[in-house]
Amino acid sequence: MRTRSKISLTLAAGAVAVLGLAGPTSASTELESTIAAQAQKAGLNKSELADLQRQIDKQMATTPGGKQIGVNQIAWRDGKAVMTFPLPGEKKARAVNEPLGARGTANCNYLWTCLYEHSNFDGRRLTWSDCNFEYLSDWDFNDKTTSWHNNQSRGTQTHVYNWTGSSWALLWTSTAPSSSSNVGSANNDKADGLWVC
Repeated sequence: MRTRSKISLTLAAGAVAVLGLAGPTSASTELESTIAAQAQKAGLNKSELADLQRQIDKQMATTPGGKQIGVNQIAWRDGKAVMTFPLPGEKKARAVNEPLGARGTANCNYLWTCLYEHSNFDGRRLTWSDCNFEYLSDWDFNDKTTSWHNNQSRGTQTHVYNWTGSSWALLWTSTAPSSSSNVGSANNDKADGLWVC
């Protein structure tokens, strides 16, 4: 018990140092606690935690208005858009409390649509739960989609487009529930926008 408490305190102190949080506030203390607990659960060391935090910070600088909600997740628009990063040593993005799942298995939550950076649902996962047209450049995700999972309510469609320089060209339409572990060479890394539902 004593060792676990010591590890928790060390991780919490590491999270504070990594996050660069000077004075504690209720929100920052809660986030520090969440990150420390998730880092411990995922078995991350200080170096892995620092590297993951750099990725989070870079993404938040690229896409303002986000809020870090976990050790490897950022949310926008009150949680209706979420980006999840793979944990160190893993290829597939998942929240710490999500099961790892078999390789090549889609993991988009029900009522969400997801884009993945690499084939087999690997790499960063960008998800939406509300109906909007999304410019993927806003998320540093344009020309970076190789697989997808539409897990919205049955029959709901997501349309994915490529910007040709003068117009939007439809790449594919997905109807929930459906997924593709690889969009194929003709569509790989070409998605620039999508209409969710």
